[in-house]
Amino acid sequence: MKILRTVFILLFFGITCTYAKPSESAINKSLSSIGSPEALSEIPALSNIHKDYATSYIFLYNRYQKTKEEHQIIVKKFEEAGIPLFFTLIPYCESGFNPNSHGRGTAGLWQFMAQSGRTYGLIIKKGNDERTDVVRSTDAAIRYIKELKGIFGEWYLADFAYGMGELKLQRLIRKNGSKKISVLLKDPEFPKGTRNHFAKTLLLDATIHQPQSDNNSR
Repeated sequence: MKILRTVFILLFFGITCTYAKPSESAINKSLSSIGSPEALSEIPALSNIHKDYATSYIFLYNRYQKTKEEHQIIVKKFEEAGIPLFFTLIPYCESGFNPNSHGRGTAGLWQFMAQSGRTYGLIIKKGNDERTDVVRSTDAAIRYIKELKGIFGEWYLADFAYGMGELKLQRLIRKNGSKKISVLLKDPEFPKGTRNHFAKTLLLDATIHQPQSDNNSR
């Protein structure tokens, strides 16, 4: 038992050491890419982002390394749509980038609920659930994200709304009288799941889509 535990620890730390840890500069570039006027140092709720999300970040980055080719299909579509590449990493946090993933009423890379999927053009019926179709579901996600950007005016708010829903986010903005990330994230009513989703996507984007010279290699 002790031998197995030792092997696990060595494997874990071996994996940890091989992954890039995004620098603060890279994270700030990621924040800027989604329209945030605030830098990481101005967002207290994310002050321990590396420590708080180290394990999940390693797992998701490892998953990205295994699915780079499939991910490029999504990247091309988002580039053509003019949407920040930050959003192409949502499927890693939503479904582990597994098109056949199913949750509580959700399915696919983007974890659409049935009604939402139909709203954005997907066929969802017995024997044909387009939520599990990478291309079709990605096209639907693009339509949805663009609509959220139109409603809220900022890409980072579109990400928040994707996680918690439009009505919840609108209520939090009214309650706080602010759209700033630092203000919204410190509200106790801000959903923990959405905050975690945002932080993990931010770390992935800073590592994957920002210049490697701005990231610490180990």
